[in-house]
Parts: sequence; structure tokens; C-alpha cells
Amino acid sequence: MAEAKGEIVVSADVEKVRKVLLDLKAIGNCFKFVKNTSESGEKWFIRAPMSMITQTKELEAKIIREEPVEWEAKGKHLLWRGKFEVEKANGGTKIRVTLSVEGLGGMAAIINPMASVQIEGQLKYFLNELKKTIES
Repeated sequence: MAEAKGEIVVSADVEKVRKVLLDLKAIGNCFKFVKNTSESGEKWFIRAPMSMITQTKELEAKIIREEPVEWEAKGKHLLWRGKFEVEKANGGTKIRVTLSVEGLGGMAAIINPMASVQIEGQLKYFLNELKKTIES
């Protein structure tokens, strides 16, 4: 399993931040590898070439815990997890983010090494998009 941690400070109150973090559609749309989500946000559709490499076209997303916010998005050969810890900070809100990805089944031997190399870049992109989403 590959894991990365980071944090951002956003200019929004804790209440607004938590609302976005519990919105699976908003979270899914912050990932570069997600081409779109279902209206409810419970399905994330994966872009090519990642969908072909992982042999996973979509992920089923769900909130596992609301405090701290934890979610998972699972597909045929891929499992993404996220955790958000939130606190007030300097007129805004600090969000500590943990993302992990794990290959499943027969594809794990291909996915896990690739995920270990790419997780930091995925986190950086995600944090940037998350900040834009919350502050818009």
C-alpha cells in the first residue's frame, strides 16, 4: 500500500470545510485520475490510461467515518482511502490529509509499485484542487 500525507490551510470556516469533505462528488472530482462522478458521488469513473492499466473502470465510494472524515473508493483491482483532520487556523481552517492506494487481486503486483511512485504527485494535485473547491 502506498501512502502520502500533506496539509493545506484554506480561507473557509470549519463548517464549510467539513461539508465539502463529506461530499463524495466534490472529493472524487479533486483527483486527476477521475474523469467524472455519479450525481450522488458514490461512483467515480476512472480516466484512461489508468483505467486500462489497473483494469478498473470505476470505484464505489463511501464515507466510513465522519469525525475525522474518512472515506474509501474501491473497484475491481484498486482501493483508495482518505482521511481528513480539520482544525481552526489563522482565520481559516487547516486540513491534514492522508491518502493511500492499494492494488487488489492479481493486479496488485503491477499497481502497488506504480502507486508508490505516483502517490506524492497525486496528493499534490489533490490538495491543490481541494483548496480551489473549498474556496470557490
